[in-house]
Amino acid sequence: MVIIDNDALTHILQSIEEKIGLSIERIVAEAKRKSGKDFIDKVLSGPKGFIARNLASKKVYEQLTSQVNMLGYGRAEVTAYTRKSFLEGRIESAYNGPALTGDIAGAFESVEQKVGEYEFNVDEEGTLRLAIRASEGIRPEYENRFSYVPVDPLPGRNIIELCPSCRAPIELGKQYEFDLNHGTIRERKTGHRVVLIGVMTLYNLFGELTSELGDEIPEMIMSIEKERVKGVIGSKGKELDSSENGYIRYMKTLQLKGMGNGVMASINGQQVKVRIDNPYYEPLLAGFISGFYEITNQIKSRVKWTSGTVGFTEITVEPE
Repeated sequence: MVIIDNDALTHILQSIEEKIGLSIERIVAEAKRKSGKDFIDKVLSGPKGFIARNLASKKVYEQLTSQVNMLGYGRAEVTAYTRKSFLEGRIESAYNGPALTGDIAGAFESVEQKVGEYEFNVDEEGTLRLAIRASEGIRPEYENRFSYVPVDPLPGRNIIELCPSCRAPIELGKQYEFDLNHGTIRERKTGHRVVLIGVMTLYNLFGELTSELGDEIPEMIMSIEKERVKGVIGSKGKELDSSENGYIRYMKTLQLKGMGNGVMASINGQQVKVRIDNPYYEPLLAGFISGFYEITNQIKSRVKWTSGTVGFTEITVEPE
């Protein structure tokens, strides 16, 4: 899981829509449906799944609403349910309408073992209303495939104090405010809303956009994140340390969020190279680093990155 700024995620999706001039809502919903179904399939494997699907399916959705609240996705409730047939829900303060619809549609398909046809709308107050109806259709096997393959994490040497009760990092409570009544998580310092989202989900979402819209999507995502980072850093008006140690300190902000472990930075003239172990999504990390580079050096840059399939990514930034 990673903690990601919800405004940043929304900004990326909206910016892609603006650049291509097409709605991507259906692509987003379908990508999330696939990963949502895969997740619930794994949770409901074996005898537990048989019991849940045949004797306690309503309980599964009650648990799902609690999870939606806990992850910061909004305040969810089931408003109508008929086993093997129909699910209706309402989510206040929904983090993203199409994405959350896909999450729940995937859960429905896993629990009911049927294709779910869904429709949704989000009102001006951010309340999502969705309805999912079971269909007798069958999805081709390839429609539920996606490319994310988990990589064994590399070890690190970060010392983190854990809460004696829940075993979560104590720093989480210092940096973030969890409001389970409203289903939101906010960064205490900035007030920005954040959500907890699976790395698999991000890879699947951006992978689906790439397969549907073209191979330029990762580069586009990097550029969008770079400009966002420059805006955030520039608004603070602080003088930043752009030395090798400065980059290491900057990358420390990734650790608690689950985004990766910045272990190396080297500067050769105007070229900067960093290594991040256990990266969550390489193009976003490349935007994170190149945004810092451009705002501290006040020059345009070009950036390249390596695949994280070996457990780490190396990002190189230099003048354009």
